[in-house]
Amino acid sequence: MNRYTYKNDSGFFDVEVQTELIVDSELEWKITYTAIKGGINQGGSLKILVPPYQHQRTEEYLQAYDYWKPNYLYAIGEDDGIQVETRIEKVSSAFNHIKRWPDSNRIAIITLLNGLNEGEKIHIVFGGIHRPWLEGDCPPTRVGQLAFKKEGTYLHNRVWIDQLGNGNYEEVQAFPKIKLIPDQPKSILLKAPSVIQPGKAFEIDINVVDRFNNPIFEDDNIGQWQLEIEELEGEKKGLVEYKDKVYKAVIKEEGFYEITVKNHQDLRVDKAVMMCKKSDEKLFWGDIHIHSNLTANIRDNDGGASPKVGYQYAKEVSHLDFICMSEQTFEFNEDRSVNINKATWSKIGEEADKYYEKDKLVTFPGFEFHSQRGDTVVLFKESLAEYPYPAADVKDIPDVWNYYRDKEHLTIPHFHRYCGGRISKDQQEKKYAGFDISHWELSSENERLAEVFSSQWGRFEYGGHPMILKAKSNVKGNTLVDFLNRGKRWGITASSDGHDGNPGYGGVTAVYAKGLNREEIYRGLCSRKTIASTHPRIVIDYSINEYSIGEVVSGERRKTKIINIKAVAPKDIKQIEIIKNGEVHIKEAIDKQWAKLELRDSEVIEEDTYYYVRLTQIDGHIAWTSPIWFV
Repeated sequence: MNRYTYKNDSGFFDVEVQTELIVDSELEWKITYTAIKGGINQGGSLKILVPPYQHQRTEEYLQAYDYWKPNYLYAIGEDDGIQVETRIEKVSSAFNHIKRWPDSNRIAIITLLNGLNEGEKIHIVFGGIHRPWLEGDCPPTRVGQLAFKKEGTYLHNRVWIDQLGNGNYEEVQAFPKIKLIPDQPKSILLKAPSVIQPGKAFEIDINVVDRFNNPIFEDDNIGQWQLEIEELEGEKKGLVEYKDKVYKAVIKEEGFYEITVKNHQDLRVDKAVMMCKKSDEKLFWGDIHIHSNLTANIRDNDGGASPKVGYQYAKEVSHLDFICMSEQTFEFNEDRSVNINKATWSKIGEEADKYYEKDKLVTFPGFEFHSQRGDTVVLFKESLAEYPYPAADVKDIPDVWNYYRDKEHLTIPHFHRYCGGRISKDQQEKKYAGFDISHWELSSENERLAEVFSSQWGRFEYGGHPMILKAKSNVKGNTLVDFLNRGKRWGITASSDGHDGNPGYGGVTAVYAKGLNREEIYRGLCSRKTIASTHPRIVIDYSINEYSIGEVVSGERRKTKIINIKAVAPKDIKQIEIIKNGEVHIKEAIDKQWAKLELRDSEVIEEDTYYYVRLTQIDGHIAWTSPIWFV
């Protein structure tokens, strides 16, 4: 334990704490407060705010009522005559669901019932496995598992004192910050372009991570490892050149390839796979549903998820190509405690423009609208400076379409708002609750995509499949397939829906586009040229006759459909399914990392029909393509 002493006008704060902790390790600290001249009046108090280790951890950060639980905090006078009362308060929030979370218990109030005279002391102790008069008789208090910020991940405890007992607190700098550091190296993550052209050089990104996927930015072995390219259909192998601190390679022949590490010192290797082919388009990966602490409910329980942290993580850890920070709101007004106000709107745009780097990281400004219809991401093509702040009467997604009818934007629904799995609803949810198909009758050319999976909620493909994340079930009619069967022409996306500042840690969306800039990525999204994945960068090239992912084909219902699929995945592919109008039409077992399929559908189509591909890896991860429609 390290020891620090701070002094202010009221007294001395002696703090004992370990200021550097490995993630998921034990945490405890002790403050001894000694009053000086004037002391603390009767009813005066100390207030301590404990930081969240990560968003919605769903366990109590502080509690003072169960002696044998972790996160127990107590205060005791050095002498029996010092009477101390300790209570726990929740962080202030306009969101009832945050107040329901046990991890909103983060404020300790230590009240001196009879005051504290000069020279008297109190001891405030948090965590650990010991209690007064009991040694090791409770589970340890632990920090979280996230330590991924480039400039360091820190816990900041804050302390205030009300010396006079009148409720006016003065903050004192009485606590050192605690740095969380990653665990030991566990895995090597490789990222490379998913589609490459023969003979053109490309770069391979490499990260070393611990068992929680925290990046170890300064690993000395990067550059020492030998990266190997292997042709999956044949026997060709070759080493990747490392020069000027960059791994670079060239592949000359079309085919399926993987990149791995030869001398990896028994670390697990997450391989990169790619399809080499002659094409004007590349495949770019992104996360278009992610939040920062510009979102009100994240700000209320924030572990440090600033826009800067999110954009840095996207670029340097997830190695995403594009991202949309879609901050949440219920309405548009100056109630910043719940909604996006004008200042936040400007900040969203400024941050997106600041981190936009053509050919490196494409950033789209946007927001997530909690409305009567459900939750929907709104993504803007250009700088947000080109889009006026919404009027107060913008209450639902059709209002967005109308308000920005002359501005390029996309709306991307996801379907969790009416799912099962929630014990109770907060006041905002009740206001916008109640699935009703009439809310979805209107359509717009601005709505071309929908979210099939998010790592916060789960899979919303069709009714009846396992939804093992937050979403345990869904109301009838509120799935992707239900809406496709009603005639919606939506491409498919997946996202993280993350709240901790780590975009791309879970679900991701790929888009075929000619270049890495706002214009071309937006064009690819509008054209529904997308692949959604629960996380792995699975490459799928899918066409029917001469038509490709996302196209709407007129006048060819009766023509025989020649379905061509080429795919390559980081792990063996268990199966590839062709979904036709919501039902499994063709199912092919694969049992290797790549596939080339040519399938025929000679059935006569009498009605509008769509086909999409669902690919399942041997480990259960899934990728979907957007449909191809015949109308």
